[in-house]
Amino acid sequence: MWILLIFGIDIGGRHVGMALVDDKGKVYKKQIVDFAKDKSSKYILEQISKYVKEHENEAESVGIGVPGIIKNNKIVYTVNLALDDPNFVRKIHTKLPVYLANDALCATIAEYKIIDNSKYNNYALVTLGTGIGSGLIFNKQVYNGRNGYAGELGHMVIKKGGIKCNCGRRGCFERYASVSHLLEMTKCKSLGDLFNAMETSPALAKIFDEYLEDLSEGLANFIMINDLDMIVIGGSLAWFGDKFYYVLRSKIAEKLFNRETNDIKIKFAKLGNNAGLIGASLLATM
Repeated sequence: MWILLIFGIDIGGRHVGMALVDDKGKVYKKQIVDFAKDKSSKYILEQISKYVKEHENEAESVGIGVPGIIKNNKIVYTVNLALDDPNFVRKIHTKLPVYLANDALCATIAEYKIIDNSKYNNYALVTLGTGIGSGLIFNKQVYNGRNGYAGELGHMVIKKGGIKCNCGRRGCFERYASVSHLLEMTKCKSLGDLFNAMETSPALAKIFDEYLEDLSEGLANFIMINDLDMIVIGGSLAWFGDKFYYVLRSKIAEKLFNRETNDIKIKFAKLGNNAGLIGASLLATM
């Protein structure tokens, strides 16, 4: 039986994930290309074009999640990668239609449609990784804002005059609450190493508690501004969510007008590393 497949491509901070995805979110022929040594737009486009050309006869469209601001299917601005090329889509060299969206929004769409079956009216996902992003759904519709800036949570300032961010501002949320910053502060190579080490290191546990304070500050602001039905936390930190869920929820509650922790609708993402590419494959349906 022939299965309808769509290219789902997720450009991250250090690699690009590519796959063919069906309408149920099942992933086929996944490939990951690391570009830590060459983050140029040219190299990333070459890898995407190569994969699409190889499997072009198996799909009917291409969806791509990009860590930046998208407007009218064009990359307007990226902070951590030099991808703001107005001809990005044309350079993929395919006759298939290509859809672009912010990477965090793609992950949001995947969790919303595949995991939560579109049951919430107002919904958001916050991704914690190299940076911090978020995707918004209001009244069951994707919300991008007038200029495509909606959901740029990582560049909300939580500490005026704080650490300088790649965007040019100081004190941005992602400079304090991204996974990159957490690993930098703890000098651990991975989150797995960190959580293992914290079991015997009060010093690391203290740093992580301070990290949760900064994370809860930004999330509390986000909740107060949007008053959503559900917030999902995604990215690599979500894999370890059971280790700090109640502490984080308590810290968030302390910062809200309504301090009842039971009223905080927050949970961790389920789709893991596939969320971005699954969501990208669903762009044509939104």
